[in-house]
Amino acid sequence: MDGRLSHFDDEAQLGEIESSDGKRYPFDFSQWRGRGLPSAGTPVRFELRDGRAIQVFNHPEAQRRASTIRGVDGKTRRKVLSHWALAAFVVAVAGVSAGRYAPVVEAVAIVLAWLGLRHVHREPQRLTGQWLNGIAIVVAVGVTLWSQWW
Repeated sequence: MDGRLSHFDDEAQLGEIESSDGKRYPFDFSQWRGRGLPSAGTPVRFELRDGRAIQVFNHPEAQRRASTIRGVDGKTRRKVLSHWALAAFVVAVAGVSAGRYAPVVEAVAIVLAWLGLRHVHREPQRLTGQWLNGIAIVVAVGVTLWSQWW
């Protein structure tokens, strides 16, 4: 069953669980199988025997994504910007002053942006730059359309 610890007395080593259906079940510390010490408000999963909670442990949580990664040497590594993304942005902005060659320059920018997206997709734990590729594509398409009409 699932529930939440309503309270736990450290000195008496006794606590009470409120199940998801609103009923309350006592338990003692010898039945605690969870991480750390029991504390009020902790979501738990447990079994029942003779009106008492047994085999009480923390409610399973979904695995969370790591916020940082560490190298072999143990040092924290930060994500780096994809060089393809940076190249796509620079070429797309340079296309603004390319005059009649703007569509060609912007086509190169779009190819570079595609390579950047592929690069980031293959190594998302190490690279960032999807937003920069997106900006490069928007600028490339905008400049190409602008150069064709004006």
